[in-house]
Amino acid sequence: MTTTLPRTSQTLTARSRRTRTALVAAVRSNLRAHGTFTADSVADLAGCSPATFYSHFGTKDDALTAAFDQTLSELVDGSTQRLTVAAFANLGIDATITVFVDWQAQFFRVESLVFRAALSRLPAHQPLRAAYRRAEEQTLTHMDATLSTLQTAGTIRMGDTTELAEAFMIASQGINNPRALRCEAVGQRAALAAGISGMLKPRGISQ
Repeated sequence: MTTTLPRTSQTLTARSRRTRTALVAAVRSNLRAHGTFTADSVADLAGCSPATFYSHFGTKDDALTAAFDQTLSELVDGSTQRLTVAAFANLGIDATITVFVDWQAQFFRVESLVFRAALSRLPAHQPLRAAYRRAEEQTLTHMDATLSTLQTAGTIRMGDTTELAEAFMIASQGINNPRALRCEAVGQRAALAAGISGMLKPRGISQ
């Protein structure tokens, strides 16, 4: 006789996590394609029912927050991986920033509608604002530490690294602009990269 083992809570949790992962991926897919989503369209793409959607997310804003948080994590990870002390040391300021700007442009071409949908809901949904602030703080913490090390090495200009990190982040947010994301906007992106590089270079030094 075959003995059937009872399902454990761990098994159920693993299944639930897989379902949630599929739902978040479906939200992002809908947003990338259409700039919006419904519980029905997400559930259909994820292979489950709308009731399952609402068992994971109380509201559409909650689902949007999960999708935005995941997108922000990818943005932070990709950015910080390219803005390292080693990159600045090996490539120099100009080349490092050019690589960063080009990568961000590629990222935002894919995710711009996710950002547009999320940013439009920031005033109405506190968890969205919390996710956005968390991503900003992670970026600022990384950049502050990186810039401090680069200052010590004499690679970048002197000054308050916290202020410089904030200015860097503000300037880089301008990359997520439809005019900058056009494939043919090579000159515009080069100008953006040059401007950001200029913020970092020691006075009177060009690379």
